[in-house]
Amino acid sequence: MDLVTLVSLGLSAVTLAVKVFAFGDSIIRPTAAYAAVGKLPKIFWLIVLFLAAGAQVAYVLTSGLAPSWAGFGGVIGIIASLVYLFGMRPELIRYSPRRGHGRSWGGPKNPW
Repeated sequence: MDLVTLVSLGLSAVTLAVKVFAFGDSIIRPTAAYAAVGKLPKIFWLIVLFLAAGAQVAYVLTSGLAPSWAGFGGVIGIIASLVYLFGMRPELIRYSPRRGHGRSWGGPKNPW
């Protein structure tokens, strides 16, 4: 393999990881957070991010180790994932409930 092929495979792996992370993050965010943000609903992001990641996986499965990020669908998918990660995710985090309620794992629940 030459350097161009290795770089292309690396970019394919990175873009697929970004798409899968964005899809997984959209799954765990509560629907109420999407409503509180007031932009596109959760089901929209789930469908778009699933199609972005699924299309890249399907392309890899059908064509082997070809560069799966370079096509029109791959570029649109990574743009949609980045819009979610940098546009929606910070606002969703603001409206999502916190898991630890600000306490550390080992500390006492009531310091007094």
